[in-house]
Amino acid sequence: MGASALSDLAKLLEQYESMLSHLQIEEKSSIDDICLNILIVRDQIQDLFQSQRPLSSKYLPTLSKLDKELKQKSELIIQHIPLAEWREIIKPSEYAWWWHFEKKPPAHPWNRLNWLWEGATLITLTIDFALVAAISSRFLAGGPDTLSALAIAGQSAVALLVAGGPLTKIGQQAIERLLQRMKLPKYLWHEAKLIMAVVFLLCLVGLQNSLPRFANFYVKRGIKSQQKFQTTSALANYKRATELDPSNTEAHFRLGSTYEQLLDLEQARSQYHIAMLGGCIEAYNNLGRLYLIEDEDFPAAALLLKQGFAYLENDIRITECISADENALKYAFLKNLGWAELNQSRYGEAKGDLQTAIELNDEKAAAYCLLAQVLEKEGHPDTLSTWKACLGRASEFNADEAQWIDMAQQAIEANTSVKNTRP
Repeated sequence: MGASALSDLAKLLEQYESMLSHLQIEEKSSIDDICLNILIVRDQIQDLFQSQRPLSSKYLPTLSKLDKELKQKSELIIQHIPLAEWREIIKPSEYAWWWHFEKKPPAHPWNRLNWLWEGATLITLTIDFALVAAISSRFLAGGPDTLSALAIAGQSAVALLVAGGPLTKIGQQAIERLLQRMKLPKYLWHEAKLIMAVVFLLCLVGLQNSLPRFANFYVKRGIKSQQKFQTTSALANYKRATELDPSNTEAHFRLGSTYEQLLDLEQARSQYHIAMLGGCIEAYNNLGRLYLIEDEDFPAAALLLKQGFAYLENDIRITECISADENALKYAFLKNLGWAELNQSRYGEAKGDLQTAIELNDEKAAAYCLLAQVLEKEGHPDTLSTWKACLGRASEFNADEAQWIDMAQQAIEANTSVKNTRP
């Protein structure tokens, strides 16, 4: 900045300071002229700063101090000169802040409660963030997918708008611009922000209450995956369903069934237990079968199967998780119960339960195969017809029935040999 420019700047700053000092002590008739001259001098100072580069740091502290004093006297300037009319004529830059003083509106009576609305908004936003975190963590169980990503992204976007607004400067400006476009009176802004936070909270509560529907959606996806032999995908869908709705007994039962298919028997037992506590009747049968086959805990298996069958017979706290045919379910219970009783040497009870199972479904092999073993244990003279019924219905692709096929063939061959050796 040249010497001449520095001299001009110094003179302008002196005028600026002098007029500010006389602003409050002059007569009213003179104050109007002083106010206008102050703004014009401030324009000249700004023009000089912009046209002369580099700036001198010598005068910046002085200018900053005088600008601060001008801002403090803005109310007096607003009272004495029609700034709005002059802005229409002069068209000052938006950066010329001294032309843009606005009269502060009188405090509205409702503003006295702003502290209450702000506190309520903060509390509501805290609950909002907690719900967003809780719901998002449930959707992410089992790994992200398209639906969970959309749900989380939607929540996060609204949370940033509603919750981030009052908590960040940029957010506050965005919300205030929105409220201005809505032409909402400024004294209602605090209430409006609270309403936005409450509406978002209600949306989150609605979403949380809809989680069981999302869980059912994932259960159906899991079933389709199982039908396509996509076991890993089915497992992920069932896990997400149980996270979204821990009370969904079908999801727990199917998850247990998938774990059993993957030979993760501990996890299978755990999920069957949860489903059983929710009243899932099939879980009694499947868990009893695990006790029977894998653990060889025959008393525990028999107790659990009897309990489940009693609930099924008497419609006590019963929920059919997979909507199975009731007769098919009764057959499964009686077949497994007869199997457990066979291994406990309770042949009479086993015989009765297995015969009842055959009455319910005489097309399946398992009850015939087990009944043939019971009859042999009782020393029944003729078990050939039962073994033949077993052999005719058994499938070598069923692990249980495969071993019974061998037993049936041996029994039939032995019986045939005996007949052939008779005189």
